[in-house]
Amino acid sequence: MSRRFRPLEPLKPVIPKHRVPPWGQGGGRRDETTGSCRGPDMVMRIAVVGGGLTGCLIALEYAERGHQVMLFDREASLLSRASAANEGKIHLGYCYAADDGFRTAERLIEDALWFRPILERWMTPETFDTCVCEPFYYTVPTDSALSEERITAHFARVDIHIRERKRHLGLAYLGQDETPDFTPCQPDHAADAPFFLTQERGVWPIGIAERIDGSVRAHPRIELRLASRVHRIEPSGSKWRVGLTEPTGATEGPFDIVVNAAWAERRSIDRRSGHSLPGSWFTRYKFGVIVQQASLLLAGDVPRNTTATSGPFGDCVHYPANDSLYCSWYPVGMCFSTMDDELGQRPILPQPPETLMRGTFEGCATFAPVFRRLAALPSPLPARIVGDFIIAKGRSDIDDPGSELHRRSDHGVRELAPGYWSIETGKYTSAPRCAIECVDASLGRA
Repeated sequence: MSRRFRPLEPLKPVIPKHRVPPWGQGGGRRDETTGSCRGPDMVMRIAVVGGGLTGCLIALEYAERGHQVMLFDREASLLSRASAANEGKIHLGYCYAADDGFRTAERLIEDALWFRPILERWMTPETFDTCVCEPFYYTVPTDSALSEERITAHFARVDIHIRERKRHLGLAYLGQDETPDFTPCQPDHAADAPFFLTQERGVWPIGIAERIDGSVRAHPRIELRLASRVHRIEPSGSKWRVGLTEPTGATEGPFDIVVNAAWAERRSIDRRSGHSLPGSWFTRYKFGVIVQQASLLLAGDVPRNTTATSGPFGDCVHYPANDSLYCSWYPVGMCFSTMDDELGQRPILPQPPETLMRGTFEGCATFAPVFRRLAALPSPLPARIVGDFIIAKGRSDIDDPGSELHRRSDHGVRELAPGYWSIETGKYTSAPRCAIECVDASLGRA
């Protein structure tokens, strides 16, 4: 039977690596099931499958605690898929008003408060500051699945919980000491609909990815196996071997611990390794559009960071660090869904990229009319499509008010067999905290 770990108490304070040496060097234990000795002074050999943000942070934590790590990824570079192809929002739960139990907001607030302290083990505060974006506005379209009254009641509850958790943990959300309540407002050049300014912010995913990539490549105890697609994880006595499908079909190992932190292929790897996960899973492929030199193109009239809620709408966020603008419109960008766990490569886009980009701009113009200026630009557009799979428990899409996709709290780390761990990150927001939970649990610190 697998063991599921979900912390009942807040994580221990994480001290930034650039200031103080990390806590928990070694951190081994004896596995009572296998008899394998994992003492505090034993250097273990550990495999991490998946070179996204979660996998890279797990590899860095293990390595910094004195262990030898081999990090596998099917791509030729780290952090090149979902960890880079998202809007970078560090969720506080505002857009999960359809979760009547409030568990999604509770979980995401906790994860969001830990996001910066954990990442600052691998970057300076000054570097992190350059990646932080301005606050998000939320707008409620006339065809929202939820009423404005229900959404604002949820926002008020979120604000109260944020203050409580910040005070309890002694943490500041993304370094922002203030905890302002959401505020009704009407941004300049916005659509005629209710708007609310919140304290929620985003980060520039590419900037985060570049810094974490550099830390992984510079670490002497991390060995990379890129362009290596993992097929299954195989027992080898009391240890484990990692079986590859590409490029040679060879196996690597043995390893004392193996962590499956893959994103799109996590479930299929676990299944091929003899561990099918319970429940139904709904996989979507969603893309957004990155516009380069947004301030120049729009003569400084860059739209405010905005999310339209609740339903299949869109969002936009500006990254000041490189003056790029991310935008997405769900009816255009959600172009593939399946219940299958064998996903393969990204799906073929249903229309030419420029057609999809202009459709995205027209959709976003419903809450920020300035997007019509982008849609009217001549070809070639100074933009590109970015996207990847979104994987969550459920059977139906977000246009269904009863869909499980509106409840995103049940993620974390699970031990499928002694020394074999599988980690469901859930959201980009949750990656750092999930990584620490995994390393602590597997080394006996949970």
